[in-house]
Amino acid sequence: MTGVICTHCGLPFRVARVRPDKPVYCCSGCALAARVPVDAEGQFPVNGALVTALGVGFAAFNQLLVWLLALLLAREGQVQTAATLTLASLAMGIVVCGAVAALQIGVGARRVLDLAVLGAGAGAVVLGVIVREPCLALAGNIGVIVWSVRGVRRQVQRMPQG
Repeated sequence: MTGVICTHCGLPFRVARVRPDKPVYCCSGCALAARVPVDAEGQFPVNGALVTALGVGFAAFNQLLVWLLALLLAREGQVQTAATLTLASLAMGIVVCGAVAALQIGVGARRVLDLAVLGAGAGAVVLGVIVREPCLALAGNIGVIVWSVRGVRRQVQRMPQG
């Protein structure tokens, strides 16, 4: 294991191998933040990384909304519609988990801890699908998303105020 410093946030961490021609990031959040440049005024251009991250967030938010709508309809006695919406929420959960996994692996977040968190989140999604409990799938996805973007917050705290 080699000690390196995150190109984005400056935190030290260890990796199995270092490629001298590539930047290193401690988490997928730092990798994402590095792909979305910000100028001196705090403005940033719309690019593929930003659109993808916003798309995943939008899908996760809709997963929550569809589940909550299913709960409300079940209380109103519309059981069949609620069951359909529950399945839709679970399907969105699978898509969100797959997208986060693809993004995380694509940006190089392959450390053991990153993969363990991803595995735990995916396990919660799978368990949620098996027992038809969207809250488990949502909890798994929220956990993985929060873990995946934790580096974005680090750089924001380090930016000079002015």
